[in-house]
Amino acid sequence: MKKCTLLLALLLGHATFSQTDIDQILEIGIENAQRFSEDYFASAGESLVNAMSNGWYNTAETKKLWHFEAGIVGNLSFIREEKQSFILNVQDYTDLTFRNGQTSQTVANALGVNQEEVVVVINRGQATELEVVLPNGIGDSEINSLPSGFIQGSMGLIKSTEIKLRFLPRIKAVQDAEIQLYGVAFQHEFTDWVFPLKRWPVRLSALLGYTNVKGFYDINASSGIEGADQEVRLNTNSWLITGIVSTKLPVLNFYGGLGYYFGSSDADLLGTYQIQNGPLNSQTVIDPISVKNKTKGVKASIGAKVQFGIFRANLDYTLQNYNNLSLGLNFGW
Repeated sequence: MKKCTLLLALLLGHATFSQTDIDQILEIGIENAQRFSEDYFASAGESLVNAMSNGWYNTAETKKLWHFEAGIVGNLSFIREEKQSFILNVQDYTDLTFRNGQTSQTVANALGVNQEEVVVVINRGQATELEVVLPNGIGDSEINSLPSGFIQGSMGLIKSTEIKLRFLPRIKAVQDAEIQLYGVAFQHEFTDWVFPLKRWPVRLSALLGYTNVKGFYDINASSGIEGADQEVRLNTNSWLITGIVSTKLPVLNFYGGLGYYFGSSDADLLGTYQIQNGPLNSQTVIDPISVKNKTKGVKASIGAKVQFGIFRANLDYTLQNYNNLSLGLNFGW
């Protein structure tokens, strides 16, 4: 059966897809395919929400009115081993068993890989019995880290407030696939509002940020199933609320933050599909799979920023569900 991809790039730097036999997944039945997809894509959705909550700041100091900064931000999120698989219990499915007779087994999710072929059987012992090989993840080996990147800028507003924008235009990531990103954040500095704080060697501020990622993948030519308007769509929303502290040194400064992130990631398999095998043999299904994942958590960041004239560079590390390394290269005044 022809291979095709089921979920859009989980992080922008990868700009790739998870290799999966869509026809085989649908052949185990819509309810079973939906249940499997929820677990299969859970870590991927979580990692994307986590990654997009990073890179919003490199100092607690807000810019003066109309002063600006622009540049690029790159993130590298780290995937722990336990986030690369999930336990599939056939008792949670309908008429599904493992070929080896086990009741439950650890199988790869979108970020992992099965060490050996994992086969499930639908309708064992019946006329419609069918064996299906479960898919691996994005690549041919475990994904230990996922990169992403985008353009970001900021400008000072009135009353110690700064607006930040991040953007990636709708671009062709790989063949038949497009992806886009936008985000907005507001940062407000409290240092100037309390007179004693002006004497402190640090600055204090707070930030509220939002990022949206959308992906579109036309699979009409690659799904291996007859049908029409076959497409995968991804929509991810990531929010961040955080406090920020930074030093007041002239060239090299240190900064940190403690905050809370939350968000959701939705992936939909759209279009019509004419199934040829399994319990749905000779049936046509419409928009068969919709996966919705939510995640939230606390995060803590620490980093350093260096400035030479109008040029700035910063590097920070964040402790969260998926730890992250962020690099920023900017210019401004």
